[in-house]
Amino acid sequence: MFKCFILLIMSFIGLDSDTFAQNNITKTIQSFGAKGDGKTNDTEAFTKAAAFFNDRGGNGTLLISKGIYIVGKQIPGNGDIYKNAYTGVDILAFKNVQNLIIQGEKETILKYTDKLNFGSFDPVTGKVFNDNSLVIPDPKYAASIGTCIGLNNCRNITIKSLILDGNNKSIIKGGTYGDVGIQLAHIGIYINNCHAISIDEINASYFGLDGIEVTNIASGEPDNINISNTVLEYNCRQGLSWVGGNFLTVKNCSFNHTGRSAYNSAPSAGLDIEPEVNTISNGNFENCQFINNTGCGVVTSGNKASNCQFKNCTFWGTTNWSFWISAPAFTFTGCNFYGSIVHGYNANNEIEATRFISCNFEDKAYNGITPYGQFLLECDGPRRILFDSCNFRTHTKAVLWLNTSNAKSNEEKATIRNSHFIMPKKEGLNSPISIPSINFVNNTTEFKN
Repeated sequence: MFKCFILLIMSFIGLDSDTFAQNNITKTIQSFGAKGDGKTNDTEAFTKAAAFFNDRGGNGTLLISKGIYIVGKQIPGNGDIYKNAYTGVDILAFKNVQNLIIQGEKETILKYTDKLNFGSFDPVTGKVFNDNSLVIPDPKYAASIGTCIGLNNCRNITIKSLILDGNNKSIIKGGTYGDVGIQLAHIGIYINNCHAISIDEINASYFGLDGIEVTNIASGEPDNINISNTVLEYNCRQGLSWVGGNFLTVKNCSFNHTGRSAYNSAPSAGLDIEPEVNTISNGNFENCQFINNTGCGVVTSGNKASNCQFKNCTFWGTTNWSFWISAPAFTFTGCNFYGSIVHGYNANNEIEATRFISCNFEDKAYNGITPYGQFLLECDGPRRILFDSCNFRTHTKAVLWLNTSNAKSNEEKATIRNSHFIMPKKEGLNSPISIPSINFVNNTTEFKN
């Protein structure tokens, strides 16, 4: 009798492979019908794969072998005023899953199909709709493309070795939607209220909105979102939008050429740190690039974002500021700035102060393009801003415009110490030692032709 009972239990275990939730299961995207031949639209296969792992709560691995997987589908509203003109289908949308790995290979490409509508379109005729009198966007005109990989309320997720191609050059661009440009979903990876997320060796470029967007509401525990070895370039609004959360670590990533493809939507930054849904804190960026973006290399917004560190990063502003600093407790160590930085936080104490340690500032051209700004740095009013052991080298621009005349004490003034200035022998370039609102301590100046 006992033997029969054991056999009965084993028989149920045998059925578990695809029917009942297990601790872990591995599935290939081909098992859901994907071709990856660069011709077939594989959207349905990916949505089936997402539904499968959503049903079991994750606990597995989705393998996506090398190939070109054409994705992207829109559902027309057919004139229904309660629907969008076109609604984009999310390709891999996960919700309430955990312990999931999405694993590609070196040449795994998910590429959006041509001629998807994006922006404002007439819900009846399907034609491009332009009406600048619309202060508040009307959803019935909206044409979104959707998110390639979406994570909502997920935990312990790894996404690795994928090329996500938004194909924004082939988008049918509609009218403006939102406050500026087109503010509708077309995102490489969207992360909402998730924890323990690892993104490695991803290229999420050419999207109509962002390469990656992180929008977490603080839960009292660190988000622990890690992005590494990732390329986020030629997207239309941002390489990365961080609009809420804490403990984001980014290493060896590039946030370049935003807005340099089909069109651009403001802010058009490499990285936007903007607390829209919640406060932002504890960002760590190391060995990253922010180069040649239409907007700022990095832009911050308000005192609800704080405590971010940048180490060994390169900022190169060609048509806008290299860095727009307006948030407290931002520190830069070993970074290179080509093109002017602006602002700096008006700190009430030393902890809030903007600090630059062992950084280089130079008006160095990018591929023949003169860097942005009239000075190496243009900062008005940032009390307690600190430059320690930095190098300032100018070829054609003035050195700095740094005004802390609002400081009530010597401690509140800007401080430049242990730093080296290299300037050409040219009349009209200001000598940094002549600015009274700055504390100069143990600096040296060198003049070169």
